[in-house]
Amino acid sequence: MPGAGSGILLIDFLVRPFLKIGMKFPLVLLILLSIFYGYIAYFALRSSYGQVVE
Repeated sequence: MPGAGSGILLIDFLVRPFLKIGMKFPLVLLILLSIFYGYIAYFALRSSYGQVVE
């Protein structure tokens, strides 16, 4: 069964290329993070309030 160490290693492999790009182009990283967190917030709010039926 995978543990926390393998999860941290997987996150490290997934995040490291974006951090290298983000160091060269910080505005691009800021925009990508805003889109990503906006997507998460949209689904969190949608699931908490439900869909509005008109």
